[in-house]
Amino acid sequence: MKTTITVCVAVILSGCAALLPGGRQETVAPWNSFEEAKASYDRIEPYVTKLSDLHELGYDPKQTPNVAILNYSQVVKTAVPQASFSIDDQPQGIRDCIRAENRCIGYSLEQSQIKRKRVGNFFLDFLNFDRETLITGWRFSALVVVIDGTVVYKQWSGQPMVRQVDRNRNPLGPFQSAGDAKNVLSM
Repeated sequence: MKTTITVCVAVILSGCAALLPGGRQETVAPWNSFEEAKASYDRIEPYVTKLSDLHELGYDPKQTPNVAILNYSQVVKTAVPQASFSIDDQPQGIRDCIRAENRCIGYSLEQSQIKRKRVGNFFLDFLNFDRETLITGWRFSALVVVIDGTVVYKQWSGQPMVRQVDRNRNPLGPFQSAGDAKNVLSM
């Protein structure tokens, strides 16, 4: 009898982890991974790739979310971190963009897939004693500069693997914020 109760409690407690909430932050995009986004970026060749080719690679603000169109001054501000840098110190594509002015545009791309999963003990989480969230995924950013329909410059940055743990411990559990609520009500 005692063994049966112990087994039942163990089964119930092990199944409770599935009751913990989770979440997902994802940009709907043509790429399912950091590697796919980077491979698409690598196919872009300055002074060779045309705007139509760029759109086929997924850099199309009308088809791909989170692709921003930048005017030439925004491109320069993004690519040149400090105004004190001389134009001669800039890459050729940025120098050409500065000279082209309104004929120059940029595409700024921000893509990510971030998953949040609560892990740990269901009851400690539910009662707000101990909450642990595992955050995993990837991020990819790119700047592509186009003059008169031809790519002239590109740069990228990213995080191929995001992995972090957020943990909140409250020794008083559900009563931890009771003092805060009282202060808010007295204001």
